[in-house]
Amino acid sequence: MLLDEAFARVLDDVRLDSGSYRGEALAGSISTGRIRCEPRQLRNGGIWHICNITAPEAGTEAAEQMKGIAGKIRTILQSSTDVPRSTEDIVFSTVLLRSMADFASMNNTYVSLFKKPNPPARATVACGDELPEGVNVMASFIVDLGDRDSRQGLHVQSRSYWAPANIGPYSQAMSIPLRGAERIVYIAGQIPLEPASMQMVCDRAPTEEQLWLSDYSLRAVLSLQHMWRIGAAMQVDWWLGAVAFITAAENIAAKARVAWNIWETMNSQRDDESVDEEESTFDVWDIKYGRKAQEQTTKATVSAPIPNFEVLRSSGVIPPFLAVQVEELPRASDIEWQGLGYHCDGLELNAEETDQGRTTKTVTEQKAGYTIIEIDMEKSESDLKSSLQQILAAHTVTPALTHAVIYTTKAFPLETWPGEVVPCKSVWGHKGRRLAAGIIFQGLEP
Repeated sequence: MLLDEAFARVLDDVRLDSGSYRGEALAGSISTGRIRCEPRQLRNGGIWHICNITAPEAGTEAAEQMKGIAGKIRTILQSSTDVPRSTEDIVFSTVLLRSMADFASMNNTYVSLFKKPNPPARATVACGDELPEGVNVMASFIVDLGDRDSRQGLHVQSRSYWAPANIGPYSQAMSIPLRGAERIVYIAGQIPLEPASMQMVCDRAPTEEQLWLSDYSLRAVLSLQHMWRIGAAMQVDWWLGAVAFITAAENIAAKARVAWNIWETMNSQRDDESVDEEESTFDVWDIKYGRKAQEQTTKATVSAPIPNFEVLRSSGVIPPFLAVQVEELPRASDIEWQGLGYHCDGLELNAEETDQGRTTKTVTEQKAGYTIIEIDMEKSESDLKSSLQQILAAHTVTPALTHAVIYTTKAFPLETWPGEVVPCKSVWGHKGRRLAAGIIFQGLEP
């Protein structure tokens, strides 16, 4: 079977409620100009975030610019003030292209960065003309400053029923320790490939009335199932958050709401929740533990569900979610899920409406923090600038910050933004509400 029972059930629910997704207006980009993306670095608690690296001076072709980026990241890593680092220490990368037509040529250069097993997990999207002028590739990297032997990587080696095989120089997931026994798990972007054939899945018997919804909802559910299964293999207890990259302006508001509804359902506690041991067994994958067992192949059974509500010390809040409209995705997909998982004994999750918008914060027992701020669409340009200044003042006064990313359609001043920038066509948040921007902060509290 293509879908596990829980995912098949949520797909049926979406299709049965198809009438609620009708009559959606187009939602074009609201950007008033190109966004400036300056190189930035954040470093704390064993994590080094190197952001917005570009090389337009290297040439006009994406391959030339990727080669320039590769040179820059090597130089930055080798100049580390304590122990020189290398690309072997990168655990996650985000690659933004102007056009997905440049994917193959960019990839040929990208692969040269990673010569050893366990390349980083990766998300690749095309942002079109939302990228700065002259920039055809922009990359950001997360570097693990800890012991290499403590890392765990997941690589799906061959076609199977379980999850798509790796089709490029990346791992499906990388897990690193933070504090105590807690681990953070970076999951690669997941598109809806049918694992056995490695072809894009489509509904073979759609209704004419809702052809787009039938196809899209199947792909949204399958790609999220890929993320779920990979998370289970990596012992994820809880999702800190997820981003659903989506494409095409037509029905974009409905697509965002479908993605939210699927996410909400899969993260809600059900009275009849149980684990199907047969569905939770997989066997065609390699887990590589650091540098000591590079060729170890393992069979495993997942015994704990995701989410694991036993670690939750609060109630009533769904892990944060953003839907981000971009120009294109790999293999012409219309959705790609990218998630951040966490393995821990306990965490609290709280949400509140503030002057800036909805804020959802997760804090673990070891004081790892993850915050998503949804800036409301209704804010004017001046209000957006003021909101951003207030948010930065509240979240960057401490050196505990390890990660900062903004998904935005607006070209408001970002000279003071401390981290990664993802320019996009539209952003959607909790319950599919349209946003002016979505902001993510990660940190380790004292």
